[in-house]
Amino acid sequence: MPKFHRWWVLPLLAAAAWGAEPRLILVVSVDQMRHDYLTRLASVYQGGFKTLLERGAVFTQAMYRHSNNETGPGHSVILSGRHGSSSGIVTNSWWDPYLNRPVNVVDDPVHRPVGGPGRGASPANFIGFTVGDKIKQKWPQSRVVGVSMKDRSAILMTGHRADAAYWFENECGCFVTSTYYTPRPPGWLVEFNGRKLPDRYFQKPFNPWNRLLPDAALYEKYAGMDAFFGEWDLKDIVFPHLHRGRPGEADYYEYLRRTPYADELVLEAALEILRSHDLGTDEAPDVLAVGFSGADVVGHTYGPDSHEQMDELLRLDLVMEKLFQAAEARAGRAGLLVILTSDHGVMPLVERLQKEGKDARRVKPTTLEEAVGAALKKHYPGTPGLVVDFDVPNFTLGLEAIQKHGLKRADVEQNLISALLATGGVAHVYTHSETLSDKPSSDPYLPLFQNSFYQPRTPHLMVLPKKYHYVDSRVGGTGHGTPYEYDRHVPMVWMGAGIRPGRHSAAAGPEDIAPTLAKMLGIEYPLERDARLLHELLTQPRP
Repeated sequence: MPKFHRWWVLPLLAAAAWGAEPRLILVVSVDQMRHDYLTRLASVYQGGFKTLLERGAVFTQAMYRHSNNETGPGHSVILSGRHGSSSGIVTNSWWDPYLNRPVNVVDDPVHRPVGGPGRGASPANFIGFTVGDKIKQKWPQSRVVGVSMKDRSAILMTGHRADAAYWFENECGCFVTSTYYTPRPPGWLVEFNGRKLPDRYFQKPFNPWNRLLPDAALYEKYAGMDAFFGEWDLKDIVFPHLHRGRPGEADYYEYLRRTPYADELVLEAALEILRSHDLGTDEAPDVLAVGFSGADVVGHTYGPDSHEQMDELLRLDLVMEKLFQAAEARAGRAGLLVILTSDHGVMPLVERLQKEGKDARRVKPTTLEEAVGAALKKHYPGTPGLVVDFDVPNFTLGLEAIQKHGLKRADVEQNLISALLATGGVAHVYTHSETLSDKPSSDPYLPLFQNSFYQPRTPHLMVLPKKYHYVDSRVGGTGHGTPYEYDRHVPMVWMGAGIRPGRHSAAAGPEDIAPTLAKMLGIEYPLERDARLLHELLTQPRP
């Protein structure tokens, strides 16, 4: 049996609870938040991050144990504890050979949007269950709800049995859900969207977006110079930033995601959800999963070491304190458990790395695509369909075409791999056969690729760029998606009754959240073989 198709044979954790059951479990994912965001700005924070650092159990070495550090895979792990090899959530999208097209991670053609335009998203592509699903089994009266600017964040954290999930659609500038959860929009959502809160950010003092704190020198102390070549479009890289588009236009709402105000919108929705779904007011534990995604879009645009990302975090710090206060007001301090983490980290700007003397480089996707095209033309002239999809930086082969033309798959793979390695931007290319192998290997990244491997959905050629080599077509900005530490290292903080404040430096990861939470609640839950229970966070550690 391949070792990554083994979820059902993993041992179930004993069902004895570790302590008092919280009324409200507030799970916060800050998209693209690196762990160092907690420590680097610790002396400046005055809100939620400060509260977490003072009252929380902070895991300083929390790293994902998979290779594809993207939004979908990360959020699917947080409350399931399951690698993509078990859940099938290996990337944000994958090639479907039956539909002959790419499929988004939360695509569901059976359902339609509710409350506005968009797609009928659902967790249908997720295989298995979350701890929220198990809570609903044990306490049918419990409520599990997710909200985010991104559909895959709200949906994948909450699971199949969730009562609701809400996300933002640019086309209408409104929050929506789908018929997977409800046949018609709830009254609170209609009223909330009717207030047109996103449109207020077109006016002063929100437009232009400027620094929260007036002292530019403070930003320079923690983030260096404001204008740094390599940010976004190489033009709009200095505060203040004027909004683009106008209210009512999709471009305006798209740009709004590139500002801290996206997090304020999610906060407003979350506060309404607390009230409208009546969370945290009875003995059955409820779950509210909140995905703040402002840091992701700002980070992609300006990089992790920018004035813009620092300002985004300072504003999010205040936003989270408001969320914590509202949650505590409903459940009481003794009834509230807060868990903070992220779905992935991010690579510093290539130009900043180069300034530090590191071997960093921007690699155009066309460099990889043209290398593969040239290899196909050289070795298999006049043979179409051998590659059916290029999802940067990975390639999916046309297996039927390979078989039809009497070719050996291993030969095709090797010819393409040689071409990719010759570009100078690729460290290794993993094939299905290599990932399926149980042979001993000294490759530290192979286990991470195995944890991201689900054969029906994984590309046939999984390309590992060289460290600090960013594959993207844009002139500026940065990204993530690799197994390197800068993409895997994320914050993980637990705070609440029964949680012992402090710092924990032992190896850990977001895969540990769901089984540890389940253990606290007395729920049987399987544990991935490379995950563990976080015994050390308890006031009274259990054996």
